[in-house]
Amino acid sequence: MTFAYRERPQRPSQPCWPLGASAAVIAALLLSSCGDDDSAAAEDSDEERVFVAPTGTTNILNPQFIQSPAVTLVGQSMLEPLVRITDDYEVIPWLARDWDISDDGLEVTLHLEEGVQWHDGEPFTASDVKFNFDELFELNTLGVEFIDAIGSVETLDEATVQITLIEPYGALLEALALQFILPQHLYEGTEYLQNPANMEPVGTGPFTFDLHEDGDRIEVIANGDYWKGDVQVDRVIFTNTTDANARDLSLLAGDIDRVGSFGRTRLGEIENHPQLHTTTRGNLPQQVMFNFNADREELSDPALRQLVYAAIDKEVLVETALPGTSHLPHSIYPPAMEWASSPNVDLVEDFPRDVDAINDALDDAGHPRQADGHRFTLDIYYLSVLADAHNVAEVMQSSLEDVGIRLNLEGYDPNVYTELVYHDREFDLAIQITTASSDPSLGLGLWYTCNENNIAARNPSGVCDDSIDSAARQSLLSFEQQERTEHLRQFEERAAEIMISAPLAHLDQVTVYNTERWQGHDFADGLVAGDWLDVTPANN
Repeated sequence: MTFAYRERPQRPSQPCWPLGASAAVIAALLLSSCGDDDSAAAEDSDEERVFVAPTGTTNILNPQFIQSPAVTLVGQSMLEPLVRITDDYEVIPWLARDWDISDDGLEVTLHLEEGVQWHDGEPFTASDVKFNFDELFELNTLGVEFIDAIGSVETLDEATVQITLIEPYGALLEALALQFILPQHLYEGTEYLQNPANMEPVGTGPFTFDLHEDGDRIEVIANGDYWKGDVQVDRVIFTNTTDANARDLSLLAGDIDRVGSFGRTRLGEIENHPQLHTTTRGNLPQQVMFNFNADREELSDPALRQLVYAAIDKEVLVETALPGTSHLPHSIYPPAMEWASSPNVDLVEDFPRDVDAINDALDDAGHPRQADGHRFTLDIYYLSVLADAHNVAEVMQSSLEDVGIRLNLEGYDPNVYTELVYHDREFDLAIQITTASSDPSLGLGLWYTCNENNIAARNPSGVCDDSIDSAARQSLLSFEQQERTEHLRQFEERAAEIMISAPLAHLDQVTVYNTERWQGHDFADGLVAGDWLDVTPANN
């Protein structure tokens, strides 16, 4: 197969495929080169080189305000953070080329890259960074606690920012890796969440916004003035693909170039495909996170929640629902965060699946089997777009049946799921596949700490525990990992006791990529989400 080329305009007024085209139709049109002879086009440097990737529903395109995998995938092609992180948790300079931290941890000085421009030609300066600290970071659900630790932010010159903290914040740099920088000149004096730039982002990144066909696709084109160098990909087409099976079939057919979510039970189909390959590099570890609604009568007792957790056959789950890329959850932290794990906690050993003992304990707790053989019925909610989540739910259903608990499976699209689980809390049990984030305190910790305002992608249990919240706070008061470890271990020990959330499995996040048209999109250096400068035409 040759490249999908077409003439390379700076901002084409009309794409050459029909509006509303599906991923497969787009791919077919691309392969036909939209009217030019594709063999000749492959040798013409004036022809456009296109990269196709699926994404999900994107109501806006600004990942600073909406944290979802789909929005982040698209948005990070245009917007950039001050620092980035690798899959082994090393912080890498980006828009901030260097930094200094005072001995007491209260003063952080950021040295910015110079000569960087926003997509509209305006210069990126320290004033932009200060504005983001002062006004925008707090609107990111991962930035609220971070901002509370800041006393002041000052610009020392056009390329230097000094941050003065009220108290040390041990995950400061890791928190900055989650914050996308937005242009002051477009946001200042506006309603930030209603700003038109949220739909047509103006950033400093390798691509600039081109078009957004709602419900169909988003397209971005190469930033010819990118501060890091020349981008070899001329255009990226992010297709809106909410059907996991259709997405997988498109990948197997060679219609898309990379996908970050592929059904694990189908990975065997990749092995014999000549152009498709898998990698776990460039991704932070994931978990299947299991949440309880403690307001439900049957789930109000921590001991009962522990019995439900113990009843789930995690070995079968790992072997059949998530084969080849998952591990038993001995800790609430993934293996890559072993430094935070307590030697006093082993979720597999502490909550063994002893069916007879669990049945006896449920009897003693006042939940005898009824005439139909069931003690009570629970509903479990999961995201229907995730094939892995449905497979996990099926294993849970079978497991709980062994102890007399009927489990109804309810799959929902992301918007409905968010309303039911987080905002309205109208659920019994919930599962989601969640990423561990850049630090234990910034990602996993949010599933256990108090969430009185029902913020999405945080603890939906309704439980606020003083010991958990205290340990979480104390773990952030030092930049030294050894000092943080003590408090994170205390956090884990209490989390196992109250059992409001717990992992059912740790996952290696798998990316599948097609090498027929492109190379260098395998995240080989471990940088999370990769570097588009590494992506070049394949040498076929």
